Amino acid sequence: MLLVNKFLNMQNNIVVNNISFEPTDDFFVLKNISVSFGEKKIGLVGNNGTGKTVLLKLLVGEIEPTVGKIQRIGKIAYLPQDYQIDLKKTVGEALEIVDKLKALEKIKNGDKNESLLEIVGDDWDIYNRAVEKLEYFNLHNIDFNRRLETLSGGEKVKIILAKLLIAKPDFIILDEPTNNLDQVSREIVYNLVKNWKQGLLVVSHDRGLLNLFDQIYELSEGSLKLYGGNYDFYKEQKEIENQSVKRQLGDAKKHFKKVKKQAEKTLEQQQKRAESGKKRRDKLGMGKTELDLMKDSSETTTSRLSKSHDKIINEAKEKLELAKDKIAPENLIVADLSGTNVPEGKLIIGMKDTSFSYGDKKIFENFNLSIYGPKRLAIEGVNGSGKTTLIKLMLQILKPDSGEVQIGVKRFAYLDQNFTILDKEKDILENIKQISKINESLARDWLAKFMFKSDNIFKKVKVLSGGERMRAALACILAGEEPPQLLILDEPTNNLDLNSIEQIESVLLNFEGALIVVSHDKKFLENIGVDENLMLI
Repeated sequence: MLLVNKFLNMQNNIVVNNISFEPTDDFFVLKNISVSFGEKKIGLVGNNGTGKTVLLKLLVGEIEPTVGKIQRIGKIAYLPQDYQIDLKKTVGEALEIVDKLKALEKIKNGDKNESLLEIVGDDWDIYNRAVEKLEYFNLHNIDFNRRLETLSGGEKVKIILAKLLIAKPDFIILDEPTNNLDQVSREIVYNLVKNWKQGLLVVSHDRGLLNLFDQIYELSEGSLKLYGGNYDFYKEQKEIENQSVKRQLGDAKKHFKKVKKQAEKTLEQQQKRAESGKKRRDKLGMGKTELDLMKDSSETTTSRLSKSHDKIINEAKEKLELAKDKIAPENLIVADLSGTNVPEGKLIIGMKDTSFSYGDKKIFENFNLSIYGPKRLAIEGVNGSGKTTLIKLMLQILKPDSGEVQIGVKRFAYLDQNFTILDKEKDILENIKQISKINESLARDWLAKFMFKSDNIFKKVKVLSGGERMRAALACILAGEEPPQLLILDEPTNNLDLNSIEQIESVLLNFEGALIVVSHDKKFLENIGVDENLMLI
């Protein structure tokens, strides 16, 4: 047994034994999870709110499970989703090596204080390791005393990742590492994942990143399910599962109808027999006692049959409901957006010799751009390259210092990352009536197409998830007799789960107007049919 345990410890860095996490007495976030993580690169997916971040915090020991145990073997590095970097710090401070370097310098100069030895610990090679990791990320020219605020966005990401690697981890856990990163910075994370030779667990909605993993785990209803390949494999398996569940649902429906029909037929036959018996009894002129006995027997039989068939029908109905519950929500949103159509040669946006500055900082100089017809354009570039400024110039929210900006359509809409078009204090129904000026009946029908049915339309915007807000905003913008012919979206997939992203994709594929999207999500841009890219430097 000792030999087996030793072998397991070599293979697994985290062993989870039947854990549950119960923040309140009647609500489980996680239930009876047993899993081990070792040498494989694993992606963790699941809808927002299913407990992915909670699970990561349990794995690294930030919080403790309500029941069960977690065994950690080796050194585990963790980068949380809300990690904040203090830009006033130096590179050395961000790497958390300054105190150790100072202690090593004092020891080198003859200081034998025991507290210095405690500071250094086992990290006698910390300087060489730090230099090696900076070189790994092509940061060999960056001094430890340089302030983070002087670095580019990509360089800051590299410093954060270098800090993880300097600790010599046996296993790395990352929570949404590419959120809010531009494409250059995303590629840095991708390369780390590709080149990392040990175990890795990553929560992400970035499908490009998820396709780099050996396995995908899905967290749903408090439980984990393993899929044995990358994200594309996971999607294929989910489709097979959904088709199987749909067949089960079809079979359950047929069974329910058959059972119900048979039960009704049997009861009908019993009632006919009871009526026939009564007529025979009347003809035979039986005494009251005999008649009462026969009547009671008939009624008892009918009652017994009724209860028996009610039980059979209820059991069939329960199976039907269980089959329905297993079906994942369909992500396809089909709505008639023919009113957004624009002719092929129609000028949408025209910018001629446009210049713009913030004070002394020149953002655009003699910039030219023409967009015609139902063009689908992606605006890309590193953070700070002027993407949002360009959108505001297009929409004439900002005025250029010189040059011309022309909008060729009267109907256009801009959806920013904060969904400011929506009134957070009002519900979805109130918002759509206010924004699109349609009556309540039409509004209800339209919202149903966008997966807002029954009482969901009365949810206040402030309590909606990110995916629900995006759907609600698009529903409000695209409703009515005059929907926009130009739609501009700023990072529409940020912080959305995978189902929500697919729902947004299905809406945009129905859109027939011009589409301008700021996004670093390559898969999203590909799926919505972007046919041109504008890279800002």
